[in-house]
Amino acid sequence: MRKLLFFMLLCGIVTGCCSCFSQTTVPLSYYDGSYMPKVTQYSGIDLTAGGISHVNPEIHFLYEDICFAKDNVSTGNDYDFTCASAACYDVTDNKVIYSHDVFKKIYPASTTKLLTAYLAVRYLNLDDEILITEDNCGITTPGAQLCGFKTGDRLSVRDMLYCLLIYSGNDAAVALAIAVSGTEKDFADLMNKEAKRLGAIDTHFTNPHGLHELQHFTTAYDIYLIFNECLKDPFLKSIFKTKEYDVSIVDASGETKTLHMQPTNLYYAGKYTAPEGITVYGGKTGVTMSAGNCLIIYSENSEGRGFITEVFKAESKDILYNEMNELLKLCK
Repeated sequence: MRKLLFFMLLCGIVTGCCSCFSQTTVPLSYYDGSYMPKVTQYSGIDLTAGGISHVNPEIHFLYEDICFAKDNVSTGNDYDFTCASAACYDVTDNKVIYSHDVFKKIYPASTTKLLTAYLAVRYLNLDDEILITEDNCGITTPGAQLCGFKTGDRLSVRDMLYCLLIYSGNDAAVALAIAVSGTEKDFADLMNKEAKRLGAIDTHFTNPHGLHELQHFTTAYDIYLIFNECLKDPFLKSIFKTKEYDVSIVDASGETKTLHMQPTNLYYAGKYTAPEGITVYGGKTGVTMSAGNCLIIYSENSEGRGFITEVFKAESKDILYNEMNELLKLCK
């Protein structure tokens, strides 16, 4: 009987058909002792208990490929960072090289769009067409970064994602959100559900773009978790590596026009240079008055080792990129 129950349990894990284990188990807090690296992503079963010694190799652990440290991590000769949060993660060996206040509440600005992109590639076909039903997708916030879509414009999900991640178009974020969920509110609900599934337990999003709202917040660590998931998708990773892109738009009259996407990442724009021996492969920028200047990027050193570095709430772009370079120096 025990063997039969175990077999049924294991089948439910592998096939996803066991409703009693349909929710991902995540720690209530990374720093309250409930962080359990040996809990499966799909079942929440602790494989160190109950004599369970084997699962199908297709089953992955929720925390098996992340960098985690309970407290701040020092290099012993730390730069005097002025930003609110900063970190350097070795994603080849899954270890934290440096971290400062990564569990502190922050406003994410346009780094929000990482989760928007992640959900778009999960729920939409890249070749699907998106129809714009309102100029600028209804965004009226002064100074908001906009692609300038007009009512009746049509473009593919694929091109919309380039608008989102290279140019950081807020209207692109709204268009993708509506394509996935029908409304921005429903999409925000999906974002929060997905954030928890990824382990981003201190995140609460109210919109798909990151324009400031009081209840739209996260932590630097949660943004790292989301970015880390994005890098697993080959298409999203290819966008992060793209320095510029021409988007094709068919307007309401049927005429095709081209929109040239230039990067908000100033390493790619050539305004800042990474330390020698470090190649920046892209990431996501963000800036609002409340969030300050934000940046998370993926880079590799001359040995091909991968790193994620992040800086949140720097007071200026110069400080942002100077402090990012201090983190990149730790990657050599």
